[in-house]
Parts: sequence; C-alpha cells; structure tokens
Amino acid sequence: MRTTRTPVREEEQGARAPPAGVPHARHAAELSKLTPRVGTAPPMKRLRRWLMKRWIARRPLQTFHVAAKHLGVTGIEIRVPPTSPLHRAGVAETVELPLDDIIASVVLRTGAWQPEELAFLEAHAPEGPCVLVDVGAHVGLVTRQARHRLPTIQASVSFEPHPHHFARLQRNLAHLPHAHLVNAALDVVSGERTLREDEGNSGNCSFHPEFLADARTRTHVVRCVAATEASILGPLPAPLADAPLLWKSDTQGCDEALMAALPDTFWARVHAGLMELSRIDRPAVERERLGTVLAGFDVRRFTDAPDRDVSVAEILEFVTGRDGRQRDLGFARRRATR
Repeated sequence: MRTTRTPVREEEQGARAPPAGVPHARHAAELSKLTPRVGTAPPMKRLRRWLMKRWIARRPLQTFHVAAKHLGVTGIEIRVPPTSPLHRAGVAETVELPLDDIIASVVLRTGAWQPEELAFLEAHAPEGPCVLVDVGAHVGLVTRQARHRLPTIQASVSFEPHPHHFARLQRNLAHLPHAHLVNAALDVVSGERTLREDEGNSGNCSFHPEFLADARTRTHVVRCVAATEASILGPLPAPLADAPLLWKSDTQGCDEALMAALPDTFWARVHAGLMELSRIDRPAVERERLGTVLAGFDVRRFTDAPDRDVSVAEILEFVTGRDGRQRDLGFARRRATR
C-alpha cells in the first residue's frame, strides 16, 4: 500500500516537539517573562529557573524552611491575619515563634494554634472575671488566644522554664494587662532539673529522657518551683486573688503529677482546664489522688473526641501505658442552668 505524506506548512512546524534539551514552545511566553532580553541564558538554565519559581509559588512553606535552615535562622516574627485569635488590632498584629518543623508551620499555615483547646475553654469558662494559669506556656500562644477571645480572663500566670521561649513569651504577651510570667518550671519540688528540647519541635520539651528517645535534642538546666497555691496565685493582684480559675498544662510528662500534688482547695476554684496525658516510663503517679481530682469535674473529654465524655477509670487506664502516646484532656464543671 502506498502512503501519502501531507506537506506541513511552515507555521505548523513550531507545534512539533522541540529537539531534546529545548523547552516546549508553549512555555516560551513564560520563559520570556522570567529572563532578561540582554544576555539571555541557555534554554535549560531558563527552564530550571522557571521550574524553581513554580515550586516556590506552590510550596512557599517548604521552600522557606529549607532556605531558613540553610541560613541558620532560628526564629521568626510573622504578621497574623485579623481573623486570627492571635491578632489584636493596633497592639498585637505580629507574633514571634521559634522556627521549627511543627508549631511554626501550623501557625504560618492557619494563623492559630490548637483551636480545639480554645473552643473547649470558650465553652466552659465561667461567665464572670477569672484567671488563666498556663503551665508550660512555651511562647504564649494558648494564653494569647484565650485572652483575646475570652475578655472575662482578666489576668494570667504563665510558667515557662526554657530561656529562649521565655524571652518570646514576654514579647508575645507584652500588650496584655496582668500577664504574670515566671521563668521556671512548675514541678512537685523546687530545685534545678535538666530540660531536654526536641530540635525539630520547639514545644516538645521534657524532663523525662524517654519522652524524646527518638529525637535529636539539646539540653538546658532550668529552675523549678514547687506547685503550691502560693507559688501559682501569689503574683495576682488583690481583686483577682480569689477569682475562679482556668487551667492549662502541657509539660510533656508532668501534668498528672502536678494535678495530684495540688490541694483540693486549689482545684475547687478551677472551673475548666486542659492537660496532656502521657504514656511514658516515669515515676508512678498517685492514681487514687489523680482519680479523686478528676472525679470532681462533671465534664471529662479528650479533645480529639470532644463529643464523648470519658470515665475516670478510662483516664487512669490510659496513663498507665508505656507506648509513648499522648492525648489532651479537657475537664470542666457544668454551668448552672437558669
């Protein structure tokens, strides 16, 4: 069978695939915008430049992290959107963060941190003036969000032992009245301990080596203050010294011991709280005492399952494990119905 070949017009020849190493014609317009007219780069170099700019535009966070690590950047100050709970017009439009792989990435992407915890506090906070106690405050994200969204919180007491986190905590909460900051860990006894910090997650700091067994860490020797009503509430001004309390603790392994150590008179003032439960190898927690405190709250819910109440027995069973898992628990008193 004889075949015939249709002549190709000159203007159609440009539609054929270009020789190897030459960008396709459909990219020509884009490439021309990315390179100067004088001293035009070779085609492959122009293509690489174009692809790199496309990558940066589509993955700005990943690109930023790679570049920042290469340049040795350890902290950033970002402008949060007006819709963010971290934002307050005119006085708190930016927030300072350590540049890590977890917290900084989430705040850069969403403009907030752990909104489920903020929602729990909003749902269960007392209606009148109250005080927030933040143990393991990091750089103040939870306190700042809560005080922006809940104007009934008229004062806060924040404990943070890490020296660099504490410096950012001071700046991030500088606009808030009665924000009392303590550069120490709240612990069962006073003294000094070695704090281990996960290099990839600045919020992952613990006194327990098992907690960071698989992480690259750096260490700091920090001051500890024994958990008593006086050490926690002492900084408060007289009008707020007897106000109801909100509690938040995130100590990577010490939350249960702190709850067991504080007296009933303290927990009777707490209307709602958040704590982190950990399944790690550590000194035994007084299970009976922990159960007694938790039983005093009507609402007990894991924040990753906020619609289901859990029993004290379930909570105690969880904390006896040793598989390294963690869950955040919200606890509260039910508001009186009118």
